[in-house]
Amino acid sequence: MSDIQVVVFDISGQLFGAESEQVFQIIKYQEAAKMPRMPRFLEGIINYRDTVLPVVNLAKRFDMGEPTFNKKTKILVAKVEDNYAGFIVNDVSEIIRVSESEIEASPSILSSDVSAYLKKVAIKEGKLISIIDLEKVLNGNEIKRLAQAAKKAKADADAEVKAKT
Repeated sequence: MSDIQVVVFDISGQLFGAESEQVFQIIKYQEAAKMPRMPRFLEGIINYRDTVLPVVNLAKRFDMGEPTFNKKTKILVAKVEDNYAGFIVNDVSEIIRVSESEIEASPSILSSDVSAYLKKVAIKEGKLISIIDLEKVLNGNEIKRLAQAAKKAKADADAEVKAKT
């Protein structure tokens, strides 16, 4: 294993990271349109480059309390299977290079659902950074629901545009 580049971000006062190759883009937070009957952690959908982007609130997903949105709040855009999804974080602080000697395996005491997405832990300059796999934050059923919600929202928007013309 060689060095990895990590996007470091804050969720409810805790440092997390994702390998930079997983992060397609970091965008400013924008309020999401709510979707009916979606999981509590799905903030809604936004218009991203003229496509519908489902947005997951990581603080809610990880049961880390209610998030506060401010000018530092960002959305990490990442590919999840065949679709893109946005992940809301409190702030993106830096992109760092982490060497093999600074990385440890995730603790074995974690439950199986957490160990699915918590890949490893980095200790960099005295800071503990939990490195997550953004593709594994959602399980298969949740990914299908997000894809269906995005398709429905796109179809509804297309129908609305067509009705106006």
